[in-house]
Amino acid sequence: MMKKVIYTVGLSMMLSACTDWLTVQPEASMTTETLFQTDNGVKYGLNGAYMLAQYVYGPSGSLGGTSIVENMANTYLYTINSDGEKWANHIYEDTDSQKNVNASTFLQSYNIIANLNSLLNEMVAHQGKITPECYAIVRGEAFALRACCHFDLLRVYGPVPSKVDAGKRYLPYVRVNDPENYEYHTFDQFMEYVQADLDSAEFLLGKYDPVLTTKISSTESTSYEWSYRKSRINYYGVLGLQARVALWNGEEEKAVRYARLVKDAKDSEESWAQLQFKLTTSDDDVNSFYTTDLSHYSEHICGVKCDQFDFNTSSWAPRRLAATNDVSYRELLYGENYADDLRYQHFWKTGSGTWYAPDGSILEQYKVISITINKFSQFLANSTNDCKDNFPIIRLPEIYFIVMECGPLDEANVLYEEYCSARNIEYVPLTDADRQERIMLESIREYVAEGQNFFTYKRNNVRRMFGATSDCSEDQYIVPIPEAESLNVK
Repeated sequence: MMKKVIYTVGLSMMLSACTDWLTVQPEASMTTETLFQTDNGVKYGLNGAYMLAQYVYGPSGSLGGTSIVENMANTYLYTINSDGEKWANHIYEDTDSQKNVNASTFLQSYNIIANLNSLLNEMVAHQGKITPECYAIVRGEAFALRACCHFDLLRVYGPVPSKVDAGKRYLPYVRVNDPENYEYHTFDQFMEYVQADLDSAEFLLGKYDPVLTTKISSTESTSYEWSYRKSRINYYGVLGLQARVALWNGEEEKAVRYARLVKDAKDSEESWAQLQFKLTTSDDDVNSFYTTDLSHYSEHICGVKCDQFDFNTSSWAPRRLAATNDVSYRELLYGENYADDLRYQHFWKTGSGTWYAPDGSILEQYKVISITINKFSQFLANSTNDCKDNFPIIRLPEIYFIVMECGPLDEANVLYEEYCSARNIEYVPLTDADRQERIMLESIREYVAEGQNFFTYKRNNVRRMFGATSDCSEDQYIVPIPEAESLNVK
């Protein structure tokens, strides 16, 4: 079987095509054995992995807002025969540029994993030199991020979960960095490793994560020892991932149990304790002295800080509009009352710009009126707008949706009525016959440009996505592993 060789230069955050396995070597010219012997050293190593994660989970990341997973979810409209249109129609690796994008998507996640493996391995050897709190939190987050990256690779390159070939080996779950031997695993084996990492993360973070005894917003300061917990996979982020993975695996009762733990999480055990997370509502729109939170930060459970991203130079910037859709899409997706829907108000904007000509050029005469993503417009370099620049991996609505879809109908409708009120949309009670389809639609409306909608379609094995011009078969839901990552190692 062909094996993949995945290279890392660790904290320098670069990809390599060298033929030798490279040692993690930070700027201080310390080896991993030396670096990962102190609290600061292991924190430094974990920070390096999260810095890499910006290029996977971010507005322009390989699994983020303008990525192939958004293209494959038909979030945007592209001209005929462009790469974007090929992704939208689930025609893969038809051009060299498509192959390059696919290779980067594949490799970037495994590069994070390789860095985490180095950290996890060396921490064991030097556990006695690291304080128990630091050891548990860093190691817990490393397990969680490793599980998250692997699971998303499976969601891209693996099967529709209801159509698994039990004997097929889909992807390697890499726990030890060994370029000579990456074993491919069956779906069940792969999911067992995802589960093992999440269970380890839950146990370790359950010991010391400050979010268990402190309001998570209180950590939003660089002076806090474990700062910005929403920009990490914190304890509640692990519980959210447990719910997401269980749902993908068809374990509905387990998914609901974990979802409730997140939804009901409070900042202490005292009688006056407050919920850690809340739905953003129109009441959160503020006056001209402050900025409305368009990314719905109050709903972020965990994510990745993307303070290097600048909306004004992105593909959503005015006059660029490389990732956009026709104005008719807003009514198709949100209905005739789209203008009242908080999701449309916060997540989209209407504007003019230039579009691609059929030959791929961008000319002024192709000016268009369109809708484009607005939810990351506050992510600006050197800005003072107080935006947290946090790209969410999990937001609270997903937790609600899991309970709405799989929990008792009475409970589902209580949450759905609350959700409808928060989004300023009409509440019509769910029924057992229609709730799965309706909750799927609410999810698509909610998660535009966050890299989740393709996975929603895939889990439900949807044939015709909203805005699509062709069906997507079960085989087309499996993105081919890029040949560029097969380095002819037998």
